[in-house]
Amino acid sequence: MPTITRSRYEVDLHIHSTCSDGSFTPREIVELARAKGLKAIAIADHDTVEGVAEAVAAGAERSIEVVPAVELSIKNEPEKDFVELHLLGYFIDHQDEELNDILNRIVQARIEQKIRQIKVLQDDGIDVSVEEVFSVARGVPGRPHIAEVVMRRNPGRFASKEELFAEYLTVGGKAYTKRSFSLTLAEAIQVLVEAGGVPVLAHPGAYNKVNDVEAMIRRAQEIGLQGLEIAYTYNKNRPHYGLAPAEMQTLLARFEALADELDLVKTGGSDFHGEGKDIELGEMGMNYVEFQELKIRSSFTATLDQS
Repeated sequence: MPTITRSRYEVDLHIHSTCSDGSFTPREIVELARAKGLKAIAIADHDTVEGVAEAVAAGAERSIEVVPAVELSIKNEPEKDFVELHLLGYFIDHQDEELNDILNRIVQARIEQKIRQIKVLQDDGIDVSVEEVFSVARGVPGRPHIAEVVMRRNPGRFASKEELFAEYLTVGGKAYTKRSFSLTLAEAIQVLVEAGGVPVLAHPGAYNKVNDVEAMIRRAQEIGLQGLEIAYTYNKNRPHYGLAPAEMQTLLARFEALADELDLVKTGGSDFHGEGKDIELGEMGMNYVEFQELKIRSSFTATLDQS
């Protein structure tokens, strides 16, 4: 466990567990959240809700509100400037059969895609095996798991994980391949809403493959996007590592103003993964008043879903 200091925020709605690419179990995350004084959290694992039930149960025991959530990886639609987007869904019914059927298809497609990507790396003489990557993943495999194994087994081949991603794993990289099944942004929004959730665009300032981010968000709002993630650890994630505090505030203010203009609910989270990332639980997030506004929006969404 990291050094426990009281959280800067009361609510952290962007957390990953061992069910995707985090290093703490859902229950361990709840225990850490309690120790840090958080009131509410969301474990938003990549394309899976496998850890939600455990987190909700642990939260009930520890008086921590756990929001059922997921983070969906979206199909690239370059013609619409929808490239490498991630969509968060909050207050979903994580037991919804249709949602789970779709997530299972996405996960299977992810697995097949990662195997193809590993094969490309192997063909280029890079030491990495499917078995080791999947053992590191434990849950849903992702590009960070491939990067972890490659960096460990090929010292000196890449100066950094960022270099590895740029050459092989990002859109246009040597090992980039499309998944056999993924959701467009419109489809993902619909899936989340039908499962009672609030669709929120994750880390809008991170999309360096998008030509015009603000125009993209306006188009997303027209097809049902309901929120923007505002407070986020941009300075500790691609492509903004080391972003200066003043630049960070300018970036956050830009999207907060856009959310206000478009009447999009504002959320926030740390993107906590545990070990391997210099990010603390609750380092970014939202206050409890802002969280209540999200809950009101979720109630409205649930009403629409039932009508």
